[in-house]
Amino acid sequence: MKIDVSKVNPNYLKKILSQRYLYPLIYGVLLQVLRPDEIGKVSIKFALDLVKKNFNPKNKVFYINVFTPTEIFFPLSVFPILPEVVSGVTANFGISDAILSESDELIFSKDVCSVHRNLLGLIKMGFLPDPDYILTLDKPCHSAVHSFYLISKFYGGDYRIIDIPEEESEKNIEYVAKKLEETFKFFSNELKIKNPYKKLDKAIDLSNETRKYLIEINEIRKKKVVIDGKNFLGYLGMIFSSFGSTYGRDFFKLLRDKLKKLYEEGYELPVKKRLYWLHLGPYFKTDFFDYLNQKGAYISFEETSNVYWEEFDKNDPFKSLAKKLINYKIFSNLEERYKTTLKAVDDYKIDRVIIFNQWGCRQGAGSSYLLRKKLIASGIPCIIIDGDLVDESNFPKEQNKTRMEGFLEILK
Repeated sequence: MKIDVSKVNPNYLKKILSQRYLYPLIYGVLLQVLRPDEIGKVSIKFALDLVKKNFNPKNKVFYINVFTPTEIFFPLSVFPILPEVVSGVTANFGISDAILSESDELIFSKDVCSVHRNLLGLIKMGFLPDPDYILTLDKPCHSAVHSFYLISKFYGGDYRIIDIPEEESEKNIEYVAKKLEETFKFFSNELKIKNPYKKLDKAIDLSNETRKYLIEINEIRKKKVVIDGKNFLGYLGMIFSSFGSTYGRDFFKLLRDKLKKLYEEGYELPVKKRLYWLHLGPYFKTDFFDYLNQKGAYISFEETSNVYWEEFDKNDPFKSLAKKLINYKIFSNLEERYKTTLKAVDDYKIDRVIIFNQWGCRQGAGSSYLLRKKLIASGIPCIIIDGDLVDESNFPKEQNKTRMEGFLEILK
């Protein structure tokens, strides 16, 4: 589905989206059009509630980057907006080209992550509400620090950064934990939330439960490829923005149940080559993954589905969250990504590794060729696919197919 955004009046759209009584109707229409399963229904409800919250003029609007812990927002009845999620939606509807063109007036360089250029374009065109509060981490995504700063200057919003130290130490953990708690207290006071710590307890419980289901999903995927990992690349919005909510818990429980049923029934995809995918994947519609499937190649696991953090301690939630932030294994430094990839190759019986090089992603693309070199030296076939998450013109599909054909024929 492609939409001509030039024919959409953003003010009229905002007026419609601010009408709470319309959402049951919108939900019903989406069910009729999309025909989702129970898992899909949860993600639709989550998306609609996020839109309903943020387009209600009575509510405060929060923007956060993809790695900021959502567990500290759901207790405040806040549904934060993430660049990666909204950019995924616009790319899927085929409207990113026009939006990226709009952002060129604010960001002149094309050498900036299209995800964040897309976000700026959406706000500039009036399709997203102006932020009241902006919070980002400085690790591992560098683009958010700069794009959020520009947003705060052009469109307002209280702009805050939490810096994450590189090394794990008790001192650094305490430092980040203190920053997180100060942030939580500040937002709680700003929004006049009653009993915020009690509500945080519930969010931590929900996050731990969601984590448990994702671990169980990953264990099933080690045994058999019952679902193509391209679906998990599409679950980005739920993986990064729903932890700490009932939506996240319900989504991953239903997904666990589905995979468990498929496994117990003996179902398995016709896999000839098991792939491990690093970084995110294209948000726009493409037949690239269908091409891989035709060759018998399926994504058996992906970097973004790694559960690398320990269960959170309800008695010390900010310290637990701080440990998770400092110990990022995904999109991390060269050595961490190398070790994580080696483990995934062993755990999921991987035959080939694909590194997706997102144009403008410094932390992802910066070390990708060094990572490939280390993996090949370890006897693991690896290829780098240059492309873009949002901008389809930066994804040379046919060229990548040709390269993949040769890559899949390599004898391990």
